[in-house]
Amino acid sequence: MPTNFESWMSGEDREPYDLPATDTALIVVDMQNSYVMDDLPRPAGRSIEGFKRAVPGCEALVDAARAAGHLIVFTRYMYMDEYLDKLPPEGRADSNSRRTPDREPDDYSHQLMEQFTPRPGEILLDKSRPSSFYGTRLEPLLTARGIKNVVVCGVTTNICVETTARDAHQRGYNTFVVEDACGEFEESRHWHALYTIAWAFGTVVTVADAERSWAPVPALVANR
Repeated sequence: MPTNFESWMSGEDREPYDLPATDTALIVVDMQNSYVMDDLPRPAGRSIEGFKRAVPGCEALVDAARAAGHLIVFTRYMYMDEYLDKLPPEGRADSNSRRTPDREPDDYSHQLMEQFTPRPGEILLDKSRPSSFYGTRLEPLLTARGIKNVVVCGVTTNICVETTARDAHQRGYNTFVVEDACGEFEESRHWHALYTIAWAFGTVVTVADAERSWAPVPALVANR
């Protein structure tokens, strides 16, 4: 459990961590073109550099999880046709400042970045709320596969990643969030979300922790 926020953020309070090597799923949250591509519309004055910084870490985690044979779940924030399942914006002072994903099945902005295209055996899960569990088949899927540990990365740190991590924790999963594979518009929100997760809802780890923990174990050569 972290103590002082400033020292925790700097890494002084954290040690390398060994992630579980079995019964584990990687959940890659909403790595969609709309968050990271420069040529797409978004609220004025919002920098996407935090989102871009999450991309290499997510790629490395996917590679490591594939090599280790872990289940990988990719999520998309995606509404039904005509936004039938969208929360009503009436009465919200900031309703016009938040970007709503376009709802077209083949819309470029809505799709996952090319490098996060699921392979056979990997799962693409659409959701219409921040949590990857709410209103989806994620929990039955994890139960059927005997998953006990979930590792979460993606965007945004303080909304969809944090909410997914909280819901995983409340369902009894050992929950891990990868700090250098997440991103937010504002760096302060990114770090405060991670601090909150580490305080009560999971363990904050790094890409290096996952790569080390999931690296193949060299086969022993019998003495002759």
